[in-house]
Amino acid sequence: MFICGYHFPADMGNDVSFDKVIEKVEDGTSAAGKTVTLTSETREGTLLEELTVPEGTFAHTAFVDYFDNVAEMEGDTKMVYYTNKYQISEISKSVDGDVTKALCKKLDDMNLYRVKVA
Repeated sequence: MFICGYHFPADMGNDVSFDKVIEKVEDGTSAAGKTVTLTSETREGTLLEELTVPEGTFAHTAFVDYFDNVAEMEGDTKMVYYTNKYQISEISKSVDGDVTKALCKKLDDMNLYRVKVA
């Protein structure tokens, strides 16, 4: 099972605890002092909106980790695939609460997102 880009043993099944995922994500990167911006667009490439991910949240750390570890894409922005954004959203809803509630609601849509970390 892969969650947020990390492999978890098959014997854990589909029910990997959020704590285990958070631990791996936090061990994988240092997000302090970084700004995370998500750009939403349609399949045709029409820009819809730009969102800033609140620092100190799981979503912030997870997007920094994603950006740092997606090697197949170069440049100052990287496309966030559906599976990744849904997984980040589900965990963030649970652990970040109201801080990322509006952001997570947007991530549950079918639009494409690019992440930029500065």
